Amino acid sequence: MLLLLPPSEGKNIGGDGPSLRTLLDGPSHPLSAARRAVADALIELATGPPAAAAAALLLPAGVRDDALTANRAVLDSPTMPALGRYSGVVYDGLAAATLPPGAKAAALRHVVVFSGLLGIVRGNEPVPWYRVPAKAAMPRMGIASTYWRAVLGPVMTAALDAEPDGLVVDLRSSDYAAMWRPAAGEAQRVAAVRVLTERADGSRAVVSFDSKLAKGRLAQALVRRQARARSALTVRDVVAAWATVEPAGSADVRSGPGGPQIDLIRPSTVLSPPAARPAGPRAGSR
Repeated sequence: MLLLLPPSEGKNIGGDGPSLRTLLDGPSHPLSAARRAVADALIELATGPPAAAAAALLLPAGVRDDALTANRAVLDSPTMPALGRYSGVVYDGLAAATLPPGAKAAALRHVVVFSGLLGIVRGNEPVPWYRVPAKAAMPRMGIASTYWRAVLGPVMTAALDAEPDGLVVDLRSSDYAAMWRPAAGEAQRVAAVRVLTERADGSRAVVSFDSKLAKGRLAQALVRRQARARSALTVRDVVAAWATVEPAGSADVRSGPGGPQIDLIRPSTVLSPPAARPAGPRAGSR
């Protein structure tokens, strides 16, 4: 199984891992050149006029100064593992720090986070504090998601080849889904998942907070299930995991040339935030 997640606006600050500069100067990684190019463009943008940089990076006024400071230092600031860095609603639902050892190992191996700065990172990969949304307009590169789409195809193909029998569960938001779309021969392995809330009138819609939290809880249920599994997970496992997350919910599974589409339906009740988990200081940065 591969579990595709978006990053989060919220991030835990700090860290004690090697800097991105050290990592990029070390052993070669398939994305090293692209990551260096994005980091250099980001620093150039962040050291320019603040108003223009904030507009290009879609920064709200309340986080602008901290985000630009972090972006200017992105090559030299300390890192921490991706599942420790990201701290938004999806990651509250996943609650990686609370997982038992087997499920935590499954999360570190199987979770793939899409990032406007780094392309993709595994759960244990070092990540600095930064803010580069998928729709950021980067100097000489254009929109970050468009840049990464041209880079990530062969890297994701290699990731799929390394898990030849596993399902790919796609929980990304639309902005990050634009960074990689499976090729025709890969699409049948990729299950695109939406979480919809059923309204009183019977209509269904994405409710942002509830959908994100439910996706995080589904991700936790799936890595727990993967840790126990003796064989590759299937669409049925996604539906079964959803039943543990939302016992009153339902699932609508459709097949097509673009791959499986799974709509997970939850009743129109408000999801409660998960219990507090160990985490460092947070900052609103993406």
